Amino acid sequence: MRRWEDGAMIVISVGNTDARISPRADSLAEVIKSIGTHDYGAACLDLFEEELDAQHWALFRYRANNSVSCIATASRVYMAAAQQNITRFVVRCHRVDPSLVALRQRSPEQTCVTKIEIGDIWDRQYRRCFEMAHVQERLSLISRVGTDLHQLSIYRGSRQRSFSSQELAYFSTLAGVVLATASKHERLSCETAAIPPHLDLDAIERCLAHLCCGLSRREREVCSRAAAGKTIEGTALDLDIRQTSVITYRQRAYHKLGISRQNELVALVNNLRPEALSCGSA
Repeated sequence: MRRWEDGAMIVISVGNTDARISPRADSLAEVIKSIGTHDYGAACLDLFEEELDAQHWALFRYRANNSVSCIATASRVYMAAAQQNITRFVVRCHRVDPSLVALRQRSPEQTCVTKIEIGDIWDRQYRRCFEMAHVQERLSLISRVGTDLHQLSIYRGSRQRSFSSQELAYFSTLAGVVLATASKHERLSCETAAIPPHLDLDAIERCLAHLCCGLSRREREVCSRAAAGKTIEGTALDLDIRQTSVITYRQRAYHKLGISRQNELVALVNNLRPEALSCGSA
């Protein structure tokens, strides 16, 4: 079906994950071989690139408690921008995703495939994510697993052709195959992770430094303390600056990060942690 949502036409179809497909055996074998390792995201991208000419892919999980996490992702081009966009999507942009908005109104229990183009995105910040990674179009398989919702997406660039109806059907089945490997990948990744469960202030600042939004040293210091749960007063005492300065630095940082609340900052930092990307914690 085609649904108009705030002036945008979103293609939504019932996903058929049981159809017969014949992807390259060696590529599928690499995906299975990489389960539980850091190569999983790249192996899945290789498969989607060979079969559907995708430039990026990502798999998100929405828990019943409203937390969102990225289980796996990889990009062929514009990799820094694409990784930035994953963080922005987890922290904020999933709430304004046109296909998710439309599906929430339908309360789907069955698997669906959605297609959106950059012109379908009414939210300026989310549209900017597509522009930064030069993405023109996205396909998503949205499937409920227990109480969780999974969204597996692939992306094509502005100079590539549009996805055809035949490719939508093929993607539905191929994405279902990959999704079947994701739970095992997530479980094995968590079991093998050897990262401390908590980050200190220096570690949080290093995480924030990886972002390309240009946070200053003082903004990173203030944000790291906010993410760690320090109050404005405690941050001011810790850094020996005025409380009004803490508020100013925090507001500047939030503007650069595209967020507005402390819980969004915490989600952003968690998503930047290696174990969050591999284990799906949010």
